[in-house]
Amino acid sequence: MEAQKVSEPFPDFSLTSDFITSDPIQRLFSYWLSRRGQRHVPLRTDIDPGDIRDLLPNIVMVDIEAPFRVRYRLVGTKVVDFNRLDFTGRYLDELRWDVDGRYTRAYRLLAEARQPTFGIDAWPLAGSMTGRSEVVMLPLSTDGERVDRCLSMEDFMFSEHEMSHHRPG
Repeated sequence: MEAQKVSEPFPDFSLTSDFITSDPIQRLFSYWLSRRGQRHVPLRTDIDPGDIRDLLPNIVMVDIEAPFRVRYRLVGTKVVDFNRLDFTGRYLDELRWDVDGRYTRAYRLLAEARQPTFGIDAWPLAGSMTGRSEVVMLPLSTDGERVDRCLSMEDFMFSEHEMSHHRPG
């Protein structure tokens, strides 16, 4: 997909996936639904990395601590490569990309609503162009009640060639 001009910031994350076009994100969401069954959210132990092996480079696993704080437990290799930073073990509030609180609000929504959240990200590239990614955040629980984990995926919407030449700062 070719980078696009963006004239306004992307909206907050949403509980609806109507705007998601990424097949890998749709596959992960379907997998999460199959693991959830009749419960509000699946347990972390319901997720088998072997079932989603081809998606793992784009996967991010997050801890949602109480009091509310978000820690990146595991960050996939493609996400690390794109960001030029392995932020495994780091807290969201320590990182540069949540200056407007958009990701904090998304994780709060996910934890409180106990439902998946969906979003689109953009960042500046050369000239007036922007890169784009679609994001899904899927709630998980270790006790069957409280959302204390999140299985996320980012699908970068441009070619590998563009990715190697146009990365954020």
